[in-house]
Amino acid sequence: MRCSALVVALAGLALCVSPAMAQDTKPETKQENKPTEPINAQVVQNLAPVPQPIPVPDGPVVKKAELEGGVIAEDITIGTGYEVRPGGAVVAHYHGTLKADPTKVFDSSFTRGEPAIFPLDGVIKGWQIGVPGMKVGGVRRLTVPAALAYGEQSPSPDIPANSDLVFVVQLVDAMQIIDIEEGTAGGEAVAGQCVAVTAHTIKDGEGKTLDTCDSKLPHVWFPGEFAPVEWGLNGMKPGGKRKIIVPKQFNLGSANGKPDWTQNVPLEIEVSLITARNLPQRQR
Repeated sequence: MRCSALVVALAGLALCVSPAMAQDTKPETKQENKPTEPINAQVVQNLAPVPQPIPVPDGPVVKKAELEGGVIAEDITIGTGYEVRPGGAVVAHYHGTLKADPTKVFDSSFTRGEPAIFPLDGVIKGWQIGVPGMKVGGVRRLTVPAALAYGEQSPSPDIPANSDLVFVVQLVDAMQIIDIEEGTAGGEAVAGQCVAVTAHTIKDGEGKTLDTCDSKLPHVWFPGEFAPVEWGLNGMKPGGKRKIIVPKQFNLGSANGKPDWTQNVPLEIEVSLITARNLPQRQR
């Protein structure tokens, strides 16, 4: 891929003078300023602000609904931003407790002070049902029956088997999907399984083009190459054209080091899906 260029802090170098140099009687000569050198990356990381716990939002319920499978959705705050659709990808805070014992917290991003980033297709069924329809800025309490949570296969000793769970979800941001043209050829692309051939233009939040290719020389995307494209193509059919607005939290590169443009900035991707092939799902 054609790509453009973490903020690196600079520190001055301390000059060391040996005893032999101190005894030298030669006239001093003016030394040239030496270029500064980057601090070790670990030092830069240590200088970053430490996330602080955030209060879990609470308040009266302004809207309540029973959804598929008995999931109860109670809106505490109705957001005003983009509305998440099924199969979307979100940036969200969450606070998980047991329905049988609301004082038992088994996981909370509010405690860690950092939101989680994930596609809805990668989380429990209760979230796949309960999060779509939320708008960015909204806060929703989800009561999820055990069958749509972890059932008998609990991932944690803090969650007894067959437990109904309660989550407070605060939607911080979401990947926005805007279909320009609906595709009609073939089946839908499936995130995590799809090898996709596209023509596309990728820009940063200021409109600078970071990468582009046309149908004469398209790009072949492989699973795991770049999550915003992988998740953004989900459900798209060949022949379709789509705009994907990517929050900065999703722009973190990939395991193979690509793309190598500036990370942690928002992106706007306009993509035409030429063809796609879904690989067999891996057995877990």
